[in-house]
Order: sequence, then C-alpha cells, then structure tokens
Amino acid sequence: METETVIAVLAIGLALAFDFVNGFHDTANAVATVIYTKALKPGVAIVMSGILNFLGALLVGTAVAQVITKIIPEASVTLPMVVAVLLAAVIWNLITWWYGIPVSSSHCLIGSLFGAGITAAIMKGADWRAGVSWHELEKVVLALLISPLIGFAAGFVTTWLTLKISKEKERDVNSAKTAEQHALMRWLHIFSSASVSFSHGSNDGQKTMGLITLILATHFAAYGYQSNHVPGWVMASAALAIALGTIIGGWRVIRTVGTKISREKLSHSQGFGASMSTAVIILLASHIGAPISTTHTLSSAVAGGTIPVHGRDKLNPKTMKLILLAWVLTLPVAATLSAVCYIILRFIWHA
Repeated sequence: METETVIAVLAIGLALAFDFVNGFHDTANAVATVIYTKALKPGVAIVMSGILNFLGALLVGTAVAQVITKIIPEASVTLPMVVAVLLAAVIWNLITWWYGIPVSSSHCLIGSLFGAGITAAIMKGADWRAGVSWHELEKVVLALLISPLIGFAAGFVTTWLTLKISKEKERDVNSAKTAEQHALMRWLHIFSSASVSFSHGSNDGQKTMGLITLILATHFAAYGYQSNHVPGWVMASAALAIALGTIIGGWRVIRTVGTKISREKLSHSQGFGASMSTAVIILLASHIGAPISTTHTLSSAVAGGTIPVHGRDKLNPKTMKLILLAWVLTLPVAATLSAVCYIILRFIWHA
C-alpha cells in the first residue's frame, strides 16, 4: 500500500477520533441539567444520550456535512490540509476539555479549516483569499455568532413560559398536586434532554462525515467517491464514534454546565426550558445545513433560563466570562494551530 494511502486511512481514523472527542467533550450539552436536577441517574442519562446521538447522526441527513465540504474549494483540498485541520481541532478540544471549559467543537473545526486553507494558499504563492470559499464561510460564521444569542433569548422565554404554566414557584411543597406536577416536569425535562442528544448528533456528527468525505474525494476519487455524496458507511461510523464518545462522558464539562453557570441549583423548569429551546434550534440548523455550536447554544440557554427562575444577579459572572472568552478565542486559536500543523506537515511530506 502506498505511503499516502496509509496516511489517508490514518486521517480517516483521526477524523473518527475527533468525532469521539466531540462526543465526550459535548456530553454535557444534553445530560448536565438532568444529572444535576436528579431527573436521571448519571449512568442512565449518559447511555441515553449516546444512543440518541447515534440515531441523530444517522437519521437526519447530510446537509451540514455538505456545507463542511465546501468551506475550502475542492480543487485546493489536500491530504496534509485535512490532517492539519483534524490535529488542530482535536488538540484544542482536548485542552478545553481538560480545563472543563464548554467550548464549541464547531468553532474548532471552522477555525481550523480557515487556518489551513489560508496557509495553503499563501504557501503556494496564490492570493490568500483563494484559500477558502468566503460565501460559505460567511454563512457558517454568521450562524455560529447568532445561535448563542438566540439560545439565550429562547432559554429565557421557554423557561418563563414553563414557570407560568407549571406555577413551580407558587407550589405548596406538601401537596399531592405539587408532587404530580413535579413528576410531570421531571419527565418533560428528560424528554427535552433526549431531544438535545438527538439534535447534537444530527449536527455535530455530520461535521466528521464532511471531513471524511473530503478525504475520500481527495485521495480515493478513483473508487467513485465524490465530495457531494456521503457514503452510508461514513454516516454509520461517524454516528458510532460520537455515540461512544458520549457514553464515556466528559464530567469536567458536565460540572461547569450543571453547577457553575448559575449560582443557584437548577430546577426542572429551567432544565426543560434550556434543553428544549436548544434542541429546536439545533434541529432547525441541521435541517437547513448550518453547522452551529450545541455547546454555546445550550450554555447560553441555561444562562437565559436562570433569569426568570432566580434573577439576573444569580448568574455566575466568572463562569460566564470564561465561556465568553473561550467563545471568542476558539476561532483564532484553532486557525493558528491548524496553520502551524499544516506548515509542519508540508515540510515532513516533502522531506
């Protein structure tokens, strides 16, 4: 087997490793609220999330994957470029996971694609602007920027409405009716958490599918692989990788989302409001092909849902600033890491 073919196969393995890391990094997106409200036991919540991530990645389609394959012009895509993108995304994901920061795997990937594409164009002596498809990139960045704002507003509104309907703040804790209402809110919260898992798989699982499709179209085109078609085995393997990563879980990030965004304990109403609004936003994004951040959408929705339950002063400014800083830094840091990885790989490739 040729050296480049071996590297291409290893690159596919690295793409699945990114998907796996994405799964355990983003486990908190779905299970943090149900674990910390004790709606579900941690083991049950994580296994449920893994299964639904798998189904979401497998069943929703490939609109997001198709967008990922278009960010770098197809004629410019090379194997070193894709490997550099994956290395940068995995490195930043692991660093932020270690510190328990709920950072966006989508930001990681988009920033890495931008950095590798621009660097490749410069090293070829071409106009740096030819390194990426700006029209596609602008749409993706716009979606990444506005989705947390929509998440915050939707979390606030959905939680407020849920509180009004459930009258959670007005209940007599000793009444039988209160017990019934609490049980109903618990099950609604579990349902919304399951919906986040399904929607997360539908969006984030497709990003890996897009990367593997790029590798296949770049190196295995002779076997009929094209960038505009995601093979069934790619969908299945990406779905399995993100599901396994989810089941292993990321407790560091779970603690941040579940206990540090709000200074007060999460309620079922807040958990339902944040999770349900996030699930709807992500599913709509998956349907239209917008690769957005489940992490930042949910974190923003939890913050928005804190206000009608506990008041604005109960938001934890230290954690909010940390999340915002990671949100701002991820794109440039991932782009820089990707550029450095690409330069190193180019020298190794041609040594």
